[in-house]
Amino acid sequence: MQLNQLKYFVVVANQESITKAAKILYVSQPAVSKTIGQLEDELETTLFDRTGRTLKLNRAGKLFYSYVNDSLEELNRGVSAVKGGLDKTEQPISILMEVASPFIPSIVANIKSRFPNVRLNIAQHNVRETDFKQFDFIFSSKALQGLTNVPVLKEEIFVGWSISYGYSQQFVNPKDLTTEKFIGLSPINPLRQTTDNYFLKRDITLDYKYETDDPATVRGLIEAGVGLSFIPSVTWQTISSKIQIARLTPEPLQRTIFLSSPHKKLTSIQREISNELILIFLSFQRSELKI
Repeated sequence: MQLNQLKYFVVVANQESITKAAKILYVSQPAVSKTIGQLEDELETTLFDRTGRTLKLNRAGKLFYSYVNDSLEELNRGVSAVKGGLDKTEQPISILMEVASPFIPSIVANIKSRFPNVRLNIAQHNVRETDFKQFDFIFSSKALQGLTNVPVLKEEIFVGWSISYGYSQQFVNPKDLTTEKFIGLSPINPLRQTTDNYFLKRDITLDYKYETDDPATVRGLIEAGVGLSFIPSVTWQTISSKIQIARLTPEPLQRTIFLSSPHKKLTSIQREISNELILIFLSFQRSELKI
């Protein structure tokens, strides 16, 4: 599979037209058609539904697009980061935020203020364990094997719903949730995995009617009153006043967030950044949501 195939695929998907895509790519229409055909042959599946000259992503195409588009955006960020050479006065620091993405603005503002010569590169996507070494620091909801792990935050995860949903509890037994409709993050999301493990240990299956990979969409759907969901008490602390929360009992649902690093020995700037990141998380811990 070649990079050009992926680039052509994304442009065709966005334009829904071979003709328009060819103009944007500055190549001939047959060249675009041939490239898309080769890609579909390699994947052994069609990616588009074709109606005349219009192409629309089919189910397989939409799924493939979600992966390819994210990968190309990440590649473009890498190109931008090194294009023209690195400034020798700058200290590049890369952070993977598997969890706690709402903290990113505070992290960036604090680092920029205290360490103006640090160039931050922050990623938010899930990566393979073999790729952890490309980051200086990783925020995860589990201790990562082979890395140095420091717990920086412990938070309770509440059940949440809109006032308009018609549910009214302050304490909830997990077994009572089997008849409710749930809004959830995608199964590969660390928060979803934490909640799934909690209920799996209790042999409880929840009814997920809506799933998305975007936490902001989950919050929007909760506010819309379409179902219940799970709300971390620290990392999602900016929730609408329209949302009510309850504690799972008798055993609360909790998670620990770790600051992990593949470096066995930190440089002086890495150590300073590590200390600053820990302080940021501690400051948020003090403003935890309460029942």
